[in-house]
Amino acid sequence: MYGIMRQGTLTHSDSDCATDGVYSSGAAIVEMPGADHVHIGRNLGSVPVVLDALYVDPAGSAPTVDAPNPGCDFQ
Repeated sequence: MYGIMRQGTLTHSDSDCATDGVYSSGAAIVEMPGADHVHIGRNLGSVPVVLDALYVDPAGSAPTVDAPNPGCDFQ
């Protein structure tokens, strides 16, 4: 997935529940596909997050893959 932040601030965490990025308006985001690339995006601000996303996947495949809940204390 390729994305551009249009509005707000997105706090991004990985499968270890560690914050690995904070993205504001204008920032580009790239997410690798697959269950081994778990990510959690949260809006911790007061402005709604607007993210334009482009999924580049093989025809007919699902845009997401289910993975176990990592059990972060903020969920």
